[in-house]
Amino acid sequence: MFEHYLTYQKSDPKRQRRIAIASVVSGTLTFSGIIFVWAANKMNITKVDPPTVQFLMVQMSAEEAAPPPPPPPPPAAAETQEEEEKEEIPEEDVPEEIVQPKDTPDKVPDVKKSAGGAKTNAVPGGVPGGVPGGVPGGVLGGVLGGQLGGQLGGVATKRDVGQATAPKPIAVVMGNAIYKPDPEANKLAATKAGMFDKRPGTVTIFFCVDVDGKTADVKLKKKFPHNDPKVDEICRDTVKKWRFKPFMVGGKATKVCSEVDFNIKFN
Repeated sequence: MFEHYLTYQKSDPKRQRRIAIASVVSGTLTFSGIIFVWAANKMNITKVDPPTVQFLMVQMSAEEAAPPPPPPPPPAAAETQEEEEKEEIPEEDVPEEIVQPKDTPDKVPDVKKSAGGAKTNAVPGGVPGGVPGGVPGGVLGGVLGGQLGGQLGGVATKRDVGQATAPKPIAVVMGNAIYKPDPEANKLAATKAGMFDKRPGTVTIFFCVDVDGKTADVKLKKKFPHNDPKVDEICRDTVKKWRFKPFMVGGKATKVCSEVDFNIKFN
């Protein structure tokens, strides 16, 4: 019986190895479970309410540009230039052509007898004491064969062809123009009227063309209506630069005058 006990009760090495492996595995699993539970407690996340989102509206706007400065006030009344009076250029009186009588009487009739009622060969428009065959409108006491306004024995003189006559139309004068620039636009734009006012207007300039074709006697006849003397000055300087072919009368150069209007407009 004892042998039987030793046979069946002796330790089995395989069985002991399996028990040892099972112990190690069970101990490992138990330790892992404890660690997992501890970690889970540490990682417990409390439930919180979802965040509320608030929107902030911001409107960006650019600053408006500052308005331009106002134009400078007009000059005082005391400083304004007096408007130049319109010059009146009288027309020259051209004397009528005087016709000398062909037949000169040998004897001049007595003035007293003619005035006393004696019949004479009177000329319509003549005066008492006139000479038969004289010119109507003759001068009492004139010299036979003399010249109206002349002196006895004097020499008739011709009018100077270089003297200026009455103003001619600007279209006729401009027909002989060689160089006639317009007023410079950049200079007009730099004036007070060109920078601030910008109202149009007309400037009238009186000028003469000398015997050498250059302008002379350049004068302001009508100034710019919006009180800017700089515009008048620019127009005068422009006319002074003009050049013409001399105007010929009777084969000689003569001085002519005219007027020109500048219609000033600003952009």
